[in-house]
Amino acid sequence: MGSPLKDRNDAAPEAMQRSYWDSISAHYQRVMEISTDDFHYGPMLPGDSSLKLLPEIGPGMRALELGCGGGQNSVYLAKRGAVCDAFDISSEQLAAARALARREGVRIRFSLGKLDAWPSSFSGPYDLIHSSHAMEFTDDPAGVVAMAGKALAPGGSLVISTVHPLYNGEWVDGLDENGGDGGKGLFLRNYFSPPDDVRRRNGKPIVFSHAYPVSAWFRWMRDAGLEVTAIEEPPEAPEGAPYYNDDWADNDGELAAIPATLIVRARRAGAL
Repeated sequence: MGSPLKDRNDAAPEAMQRSYWDSISAHYQRVMEISTDDFHYGPMLPGDSSLKLLPEIGPGMRALELGCGGGQNSVYLAKRGAVCDAFDISSEQLAAARALARREGVRIRFSLGKLDAWPSSFSGPYDLIHSSHAMEFTDDPAGVVAMAGKALAPGGSLVISTVHPLYNGEWVDGLDENGGDGGKGLFLRNYFSPPDDVRRRNGKPIVFSHAYPVSAWFRWMRDAGLEVTAIEEPPEAPEGAPYYNDDWADNDGELAAIPATLIVRARRAGAL
């Protein structure tokens, strides 16, 4: 097995991401059940109707989605009157997003772009910048957060959900709560430098998903001049989850024992 660092140098990160998402987009959008009737924060999690982390959504509100994938969250906001911009690195994902927006009867400005190099016309100011499980695919999350801080309107909110550092740990056999066999536990060699989730095809790495400590996200938000107003680590709630897949549901209770997703909400000072 090659080292992750060497593997990462085999191709530019953005080229890997684009190729990966272009190759799986059609299958992904077909098998994932992602609603546009609730704002989602990740697979198998309660939506915003339960978590209530979004600011009030209303006509004329300006929103930007970073790494929009199939565009479901932007469609949700647009259906409630928000003026939405969204970008993604994958042209195939954007094609799916545009088709969804047409079916839902909403207008969204979609563009091809990278997390660390936004489309030049997407400069803001925005009342809401949001990203659901895209930030793990950038090598510079601090830089992206800094860009978002500058693009927010006074009083605007940044809401990011991303992979939780514990989720990239390794499940191992252990003792149950009574000291008997059959229990499971999580092994994480170094919380402060969590391992990458290396996704492979025919033994070759095709994309990397990065995780970072909770404190790092807090620090990056503060360094961007933002006030952190919420940190959530929700357990799975498959009943009624707006983002659902049968394979995710079959996880032997792991997602009820540790959080797979970290959600951070921050606010730029001032009034809307």
